[in-house]
Amino acid sequence: MKKLALLLGLGLLSISAAQQHSLTDLQFGPQKKVAAGNGLDRIVAVAGNDIITEKELRAFPKKNRSAALQSLIMKKLLMQAAKDRGISVSKDELALAVKQSGRKLSKKAVYERLLIGKLQQSVAQQSINISNLEVSDLVDKQLKNINDKVHLTDLLISIPPSANHATLAKLQQRAEKIIRQLATQPASRVAAKYKDATFNDLGWVELAKIPAAFSKVLVDLPVNQYAAPLVDKDGIHILKITAKKANSNNYPVIPQTKVSHILINDTGNPNAEKLTLQIYRQLQKGANFADLARNYSQDRGSAANGGSLGWAVPGQMVPAFEEMMNKTAVGKISRPFKSKFGFHILKVEGRKKTKMKTRQALEQQARAALFQKRASEEWGQWLQGLRESAYVKIYK
Repeated sequence: MKKLALLLGLGLLSISAAQQHSLTDLQFGPQKKVAAGNGLDRIVAVAGNDIITEKELRAFPKKNRSAALQSLIMKKLLMQAAKDRGISVSKDELALAVKQSGRKLSKKAVYERLLIGKLQQSVAQQSINISNLEVSDLVDKQLKNINDKVHLTDLLISIPPSANHATLAKLQQRAEKIIRQLATQPASRVAAKYKDATFNDLGWVELAKIPAAFSKVLVDLPVNQYAAPLVDKDGIHILKITAKKANSNNYPVIPQTKVSHILINDTGNPNAEKLTLQIYRQLQKGANFADLARNYSQDRGSAANGGSLGWAVPGQMVPAFEEMMNKTAVGKISRPFKSKFGFHILKVEGRKKTKMKTRQALEQQARAALFQKRASEEWGQWLQGLRESAYVKIYK
């Protein structure tokens, strides 16, 4: 036995120096095996129950890897969140999406976009509620773009400055009585019966130039029909359209802009403007806008779709964004600019004018636009909560 032990010991000592490794040659800590011949791929971050390797990070320009790492972390967390919610993509869905992409993206990239898109829809449907007041306010803004003209008459019942509740109640009763009389008598004759009533022929007026409280009622009012009484500081108005000069066959025309953007949030990020300028310089050199949006935009809701915000209507976006969007030509990229959300670069993909027959149609379109906007905002807040609650460790 002792002889055998001695022979084993001598055998170990006979290993060549080329085959020996010192302790300093050994790599400890989290690592990931890659293909033979490539050694070990170092882990640079842990995101939830997944990892990000140095190889993944090297796919990005060195100067942008800090932002790229944050983007990769969010993508890993989103994929896990989708799995946790039981969200999946069928083979047929994936095949169709790959075909529609023109095979410009890898199958994996298309799959990730579909999954994250479904996750965003799930989050939006659970948390967004659009009120009728919000819809009405947006429609009022859109009505400012209507070029319709109407020939308008106004029977005005004056309200005394010192009117109390009882006086207002009597005036309301008088307005109802006058409306009944208007069914059989001319407005000028009815107004002459009351000392506090006057009849005014206002002539041709543009709906876009009168108060929204009036235009939103008149836009759908048929010719030769009285509107329900409207009250303002001057008194109680009973309005009637006697003729119309409608733009585009009596359809309100709403301009729409198809727009994409890249957002870099500046909250707690002193390098936000610098990174935005770096991205802008890449775009000036011909880089693909959608690819940069997917990699760098911190509006993850639109980033998954190459930065696309879809078709925007007047009043939908914050003022700074809408102003820059309106100044940018189709197919062009804006210079970097700032809004309350951070630094943006936008690209205008197209413009069109949509005809709406009634206020109801406008409200349906406005509700959809508000949902799209709110979904993006809600998604941003949800992403922030996801990031803050997740386990993330970055190895330096």
